[in-house]
Amino acid sequence: MLEWIKRIRPRGHCWVGLSRDTVSVRRMSTSRKLAPALADAPLRDLRDAAPDTLAAPIAAALAAAGGNGLPVYATLADNLVRYFIVTPPGNSARMQDLRAAATVRFQVLYGEPVSAWQLVADWQVTTPFLACAVSRRITTALQLGVSAERGCLVTVTPNFVAAWNRSRRHLGADAWLATLGDGALTLGLFAAAAKPRLAAVRTLALPEEAPPMAWLREQVARIALLDNLPAPSVLHVDGPRLDVWRPAAALYGETGMTVRWCAPDNAPSGPRSRGASAGVQLARDGAAP
Repeated sequence: MLEWIKRIRPRGHCWVGLSRDTVSVRRMSTSRKLAPALADAPLRDLRDAAPDTLAAPIAAALAAAGGNGLPVYATLADNLVRYFIVTPPGNSARMQDLRAAATVRFQVLYGEPVSAWQLVADWQVTTPFLACAVSRRITTALQLGVSAERGCLVTVTPNFVAAWNRSRRHLGADAWLATLGDGALTLGLFAAAAKPRLAAVRTLALPEEAPPMAWLREQVARIALLDNLPAPSVLHVDGPRLDVWRPAAALYGETGMTVRWCAPDNAPSGPRSRGASAGVQLARDGAAP
């Protein structure tokens, strides 16, 4: 009976990466002898499309990768997420107080109600904390697409948060985090403290596919100055490696910030983020608005 169950029940899991124009699926088998199965599908009209319209290419990519019936760990590109820092009220005593503060902060920053967004955060009573907002159309589309293939959506994690969960022990006021992808660089700025405290999240549009190291250092120094923080000496970058940012590419005698890659190129981040002690996850169950 056990062997029969193994034959009919698929084994492994799927990592789903969602960006503005593409859904990518990587099916991982429990056997090390089997290579991951990959599939991509284009996404159209992501900004205005209904959830069921967006769900169709997600389901198609899962089917093409052989992900029917498997658990799914999804990662959202940073350009689909709104990141912001919330300072808890001085008299915070309940979770409702923190949620109210995050809701007000969202409305002040973006000028719209939070009802159309799923809002979660690394809730803290005594220190500022990171909050993330994702359109409910996107989270609903993911659930519909996975359900169409009889799978289970385990987690939906923003890309920057996944990188933070993997790399936070290396970060501090002198070492910032960045995620690279989709023509943008998302920077996590850290304030000096006994423990690394995320002070802000900023996103820069890349002027070209691989801008020079001088541009990167200039932009990081400018952002640090604007946020009244010391510029880091090390930038941990999560994303595809750029040769122009490697140490060997620096000009002779050039000093300043160096770049270190904190994860392999295009590493799946879904299952690896389980068990992380901090950060934000948009879970299928228990993620409150």
